[in-house]
Amino acid sequence: MNYNSIIISMILGIIFFEVLGNDKLEMKCMITEELEKNKPAINKNYTEKNIFIFIDRDNLWISDIPFKKWQNQNKESVEKIEKKFEETEKKIFFNFYEFFEDNKEQLESSFKITFEKFGGYLSFIKFYHDHNGKVFFSSEIRGQCFAKK
Repeated sequence: MNYNSIIISMILGIIFFEVLGNDKLEMKCMITEELEKNKPAINKNYTEKNIFIFIDRDNLWISDIPFKKWQNQNKESVEKIEKKFEETEKKIFFNFYEFFEDNKEQLESSFKITFEKFGGYLSFIKFYHDHNGKVFFSSEIRGQCFAKK
């Protein structure tokens, strides 16, 4: 193994152990790709910029806004959402669904986050739905994340 490989392995190992060992973690992510409707975005709002991703295992949450802050800003929406947090040895998957009404029959918007623990790869897709529940627009960012110290 050459010197560069050892350094890269050490950096990736640090990211991996940082993600494994914390119930709450803030990740700084450099966005490398931006898509709209699965095609490269014309107006790039995030590419080559940093965003922050908050992993909160206690509240089964991963997003670009901390759970408590989202909860405080969206008190009227709490009953209109569903979320699914799944964690494997290598990845975290998070799905968020917001409905038009409390009965959760018509989907308004949703997002899906996939985060690779080893290497810090992030995919964050937002979907916007019409009144029939069909996706009429999607926006995705992809990037590389590192634990914020």
